[in-house]
Amino acid sequence: MTPKRFSLIAAWFLILLAPIAAQTDQSRMMGVVTDGSGGALPGVTVTIQSGSRAPASVVTDEVGRYLTPWLAPGTYTITFALSGFETRTVRNVQLVAGQTVVLDQQLPIAALSETVEVTAPAPVPPPPPAPPVRLAPQRPQAKPVDKELLASVCGPRQATDFSQAIGKIVSHRDDPNRQLIGPGDRIRVDVGETKGAEKGQNLVARRRFQIGDLFADKKYATFAEQSVGLVQIVETHPEWSEAMVVYICGELLAGDTVEPYIAQPAFFTVVDGPPRFDEPAKITTGEHGQNLAARGMLMVIDHGIMQGVQRGQRLTIFRRLQADGAPITVGDGVIIAVRADSATLRIDSTTDAVKVGDLVAVHR
Repeated sequence: MTPKRFSLIAAWFLILLAPIAAQTDQSRMMGVVTDGSGGALPGVTVTIQSGSRAPASVVTDEVGRYLTPWLAPGTYTITFALSGFETRTVRNVQLVAGQTVVLDQQLPIAALSETVEVTAPAPVPPPPPAPPVRLAPQRPQAKPVDKELLASVCGPRQATDFSQAIGKIVSHRDDPNRQLIGPGDRIRVDVGETKGAEKGQNLVARRRFQIGDLFADKKYATFAEQSVGLVQIVETHPEWSEAMVVYICGELLAGDTVEPYIAQPAFFTVVDGPPRFDEPAKITTGEHGQNLAARGMLMVIDHGIMQGVQRGQRLTIFRRLQADGAPITVGDGVIIAVRADSATLRIDSTTDAVKVGDLVAVHR
């Protein structure tokens, strides 16, 4: 190898490792904020305070997610606040250099408190009691969804070779012709007692779409899936069930498939490490099949739990020069959801549009 070529490769690695070295001595936090029923809470102010340091604040996005800026190691107090909801404070959270702390939170609706003074004459004797009125039976209600269930509902994922769906959304319960379904709506799913449906069971709704060569023969076509929401069964019948939409990521449609939802942890830490350029993952798809993505968007990689990927891990998005294979960084991000053989990442920053086919070096 010529000295000139060696110097070029060394320069690329110095450029690449400079921001990494600057961040390995810092930490950050991420998570999902929901209401008491498990619905996403956008607009929550998350404030991070430590001693005499100036507090840092971030606001949750449209699906309740937040990600703090880089923070110095130390002991922090985290406050979650939104008008109309109880403010929650978590104290003594330890941030260690090179760690990402995952902290989800639930905010109940704030209790109303007021004092009313009434001045009135002596009360008139009450009339005789009215005959009892038969009330209609109370409609079944969804149970509150634990916050850890919602940590990784939304986003795209790589489709498996076999379908995990156990049924689909048939229609809105009260309007069979209605296709678009929203939060709190009651729906019919074709999953009944004969398929093991149980009251209180949570199902994730997904939509399948084609990726890669859209003109490929059907037997060679490749697919991905978009998670669009979480529904909970509130009443069962032999061949179908009534469910309530408890969490939504975007648009939920009749015909979307449903499958049992598996929770992911709500609080844990991930130790940071150097990016593993020697074991790269590949970006396979973006949201709803998009091939390009920018800061704040989600994409899918072809590595998951089986390859040691964890929620909260940092990552570097890169490409290789054709001449010598040196990595060129185009962005960085964080893993927000993991599955057996794929994971969903959120892009934090970019120097170029991130595209399907780009490589990802997970930090570990």
